[in-house]
Amino acid sequence: MIIYSNGCSHTAATIDYDIYYIDILAKVLNNKPSYEWVNPTEGHYNTFKNVDFNSLSKNKNYLLKHAEHGKSNDLIFFETYNMVIDSIRCNNKIDYAIIQFSGVNRRLQTIPDVDKDVKLIHVNPHDNSHLGVKLEPFASEQSLQYLLILQELFKTHNIPYVFIPYMEFDNNVLELTDKLHLIDTTRLTCSLYDGHRTDFRKRGYCRDAAGHPNYRGYYELAMKCLDILNKKGIKPVEVYYSKEKRMFDDDLAEKQDFVKLFSKNLGDGTSDEIEKCKTPII
Repeated sequence: MIIYSNGCSHTAATIDYDIYYIDILAKVLNNKPSYEWVNPTEGHYNTFKNVDFNSLSKNKNYLLKHAEHGKSNDLIFFETYNMVIDSIRCNNKIDYAIIQFSGVNRRLQTIPDVDKDVKLIHVNPHDNSHLGVKLEPFASEQSLQYLLILQELFKTHNIPYVFIPYMEFDNNVLELTDKLHLIDTTRLTCSLYDGHRTDFRKRGYCRDAAGHPNYRGYYELAMKCLDILNKKGIKPVEVYYSKEKRMFDDDLAEKQDFVKLFSKNLGDGTSDEIEKCKTPII
């Protein structure tokens, strides 16, 4: 079995956790406590070849973790599309795809590099923002197009998939676009209008102003994904997270009054957005 995962920092590994929602999914889908995981290096267009599907045994279980901090929907789309096509070409098709969409204003840019002809860099409110992020309505429209292309790809090749719109799309664009009715909303963990980020901040399911999930957030994402895939077998949350981790996260959540209060206004949780929320309106 091959499970493919992509996304940004809300899915990528951090030093704070040993297990993430995608790990819980892998344990349930494989029905085994262990699996081999593969971390594709640097992104498809940095190395041009990151996973050799011919080398993956059909008798083993694999979790391909492709998420990366700061990643845009540009790269999430390009990588995912090519990974699926590569797996099909090698007659070792991906069994499940879990794709977490990032902030629509993020983008990918190429710059000259000393060791290579070109280097890819992330442009978002946290990284290289001086180069300019995407603006609306193009930002949301392009991400909607990415979603539709991947949706068609998965359906054409009968690959069960889940889309996680962790950050909300621009609501004004969603009201005006002609693409919304084409999206299979049964494969979304939440509404494109709402996303998970604001809701998690409000409920104490995140660990910072940027809305990165804590153990409660990861567990809820796992449950929502499994529900869409119509898979049973998830164990109680304490099986996956230690008492110490749960107590630490819950204690931190109780102290996040500022994050809960300004859950709708913190956006990407940049220092500027945090300071703006702290500044009283005169």
